[in-house]
Amino acid sequence: MSNNKKIYWLASYPKSGNTWFRVFFANYINNSDIPISINEISTGSIASSRVLFDNISALTATDLTQDEVDLLRPDIYRELNSDIDGYAYHKVHDAYTLNTNNEPLFPSDVSKGVVYFIRNPFDVAISYANHSSISIDKSIELLNSNEHKLSKSEKKLSNQIRQKLLTWSNHVNSWTTQTDIPVLVLRYEDMLENTYDVFKQAVEFLNLDFDENKLKKAIKFSSFKELKKQEKEAGFKEKPLKTKSFFKTGKAGTWKTILTNEQIEKIINNNKLVMKKYNYL
Repeated sequence: MSNNKKIYWLASYPKSGNTWFRVFFANYINNSDIPISINEISTGSIASSRVLFDNISALTATDLTQDEVDLLRPDIYRELNSDIDGYAYHKVHDAYTLNTNNEPLFPSDVSKGVVYFIRNPFDVAISYANHSSISIDKSIELLNSNEHKLSKSEKKLSNQIRQKLLTWSNHVNSWTTQTDIPVLVLRYEDMLENTYDVFKQAVEFLNLDFDENKLKKAIKFSSFKELKKQEKEAGFKEKPLKTKSFFKTGKAGTWKTILTNEQIEKIINNNKLVMKKYNYL
């Protein structure tokens, strides 16, 4: 197996700008004169894809315990890496955690880098509530829970394997303070406010040739206006069934008119240090 590191992880807590960036990224690589369909974002499957796991392992994830799946995940990504020409870019919602063998799920020997997207947890709480069809109070409870996991049911068949999210703060820290994989942290708010410079930085970090015209065009083709238009016309396959729309406002600061003082306090009490570190307080 080649020792070359070919995988970039696009990591985030849910609802932090990951999908928006992947649409931009797909448009940048595609370099077409028309926007790429949001249902054809080909930046690589999500790292927690059950199909990816089953195909590479030649096993069925549902026949294994979730801890057994996690024991195999590092080798799944090593095998994936050995089949890559150039580089691959895979979305991740997992926190950066270790399996029961004390091995990171995302092995540094195949990981070229990680772009970590972070968003104000006040806004995440609202967006996640909408996305998951739950109350904001429940969303905040999950944000503050170290036991929070996606696709956690052993019995219910999911198209993804279990992903440990931890608390919002622990998720952020897990990726941004690890030193095994080079990391670029992008704040969602900066992506909105200073799109050109931030996305240029990402393009260069991800080892792509920088082209100013391509960058401007990809930014235009991934605008929220364009994303909402496409979703309205053709739907979006990544949208949960119960959610009305995946692409909502694409703005920062909506929490100011929605969250109660009690809800704000609950988020601050559990996430103060990381929020201060990234200028959210």
